[in-house]
Amino acid sequence: MDTLSQILKKILSTNPELSHGVEEARILELWPEAVGESIARHSKAVQIKGTTLFISVEKPVWRQELHSNKSLVLQKLNRHLSVRLGQHRSGGNWIEEIFFLGAQNPTSSNWSKAGKPFRKK
Repeated sequence: MDTLSQILKKILSTNPELSHGVEEARILELWPEAVGESIARHSKAVQIKGTTLFISVEKPVWRQELHSNKSLVLQKLNRHLSVRLGQHRSGGNWIEEIFFLGAQNPTSSNWSKAGKPFRKK
């Protein structure tokens, strides 16, 4: 009898689109772990389109700070994703570009609700 893990691996290996969706969800989920607690308190990964990651930020000052350090954020993120998810299928980086967006809901009391992950085709 196969374990649940083995069954899931079989399903994902036979359905590339589903596998890709799972990878995207994992990337969004790993954003806080990859960038650290202080950045994660003020930003959320909200969408992936191709190899572009969209990040919602709490305040304009955080958007500016992250944008000015974008290359370092990209390096740190891709390094972390390679460790947690393995080598990217195409052999390149998991994420090639990051866009920083204004907050979807900028009030700090509701910040935890802002930036819910979503996926568009």
